[in-house]
Amino acid sequence: MSAFLEYQRLTLPQLNELDRSSTIFFISVSPIEVHGPHLPTGTDVIVSLELQQRYIDELSQRHPEMTMVTLPPLYAGSDALPVKGSLSVPAVALRSVLLAYAKGLAAQGFKYLFIADNHGGPRHQLAFESAARKAWKKHRFYMINPFLIEFRMMCHHDADFLSETGLKPGTCGDDADAHAGTNETSLMLVAAPEAVGNYQETAPSLPPKAKLRLASGMVGSLGDGKVRRDLEHLGATLGWVSNPDMLPYMGDPQKASAEAGEAMLKARVNVALSLFEKALAGEKPDTAPMLWWLRPMMRLPE
Repeated sequence: MSAFLEYQRLTLPQLNELDRSSTIFFISVSPIEVHGPHLPTGTDVIVSLELQQRYIDELSQRHPEMTMVTLPPLYAGSDALPVKGSLSVPAVALRSVLLAYAKGLAAQGFKYLFIADNHGGPRHQLAFESAARKAWKKHRFYMINPFLIEFRMMCHHDADFLSETGLKPGTCGDDADAHAGTNETSLMLVAAPEAVGNYQETAPSLPPKAKLRLASGMVGSLGDGKVRRDLEHLGATLGWVSNPDMLPYMGDPQKASAEAGEAMLKARVNVALSLFEKALAGEKPDTAPMLWWLRPMMRLPE
């Protein structure tokens, strides 16, 4: 495990000693959210912290000259599952917090904040991209959240990504496996197996095929290509969370395995490192998530 500094333990003289051009900050950001009967409410941050450590390990090997500094995890996110037990934050508030962090680091002369995230809420992701673009425009500051790209790959069934993970539709965190199903349970079996409940006896919670086809057809017919797939995703999500008989998870936890979780983590780290390397090389960030063209939705109330 690679060594890193913790921001909250640094004194002002220690902060001042950090090289502004070769210090990378990391933060895990996701909501407190009900994850079925078998996973804890902090699942997304637990997975994010696992990813964060892997980012640090890999970057430390590639760039031993860089200093890695972690910020305390931020248990905040938008579009948490709308059931009692979840704690959701309006997207505009999340955007403001992210921008405040970026502004505070940029004012000290730092350049990089790499995000570990595991939450696919539409407004959550829009808030991240909006904050990242503002941070770049105002401060030339890199705030990179790889999950905006990874989640799109999962939901769009990106062929290369699925090939790398060895996973198939319905088990890769897509619409049919959207929340606390096969994928997230598998991730938790790696990140914190002791926190996983009796997933082997948690019955599948799958979308009725007829309703899913209807939602996808009605909404998806409005666009073509990526737009159509984005709309199909939105239609499936809205169809699920608006169902009065909704269970607080979507997918089949019984199919989960640590092997599948490890494969997904490795693939996600590869995507992240590609984005991080581009930032370190000075390339302008571009992590537009699904539904970015529908970003006014971010201002809708929770």
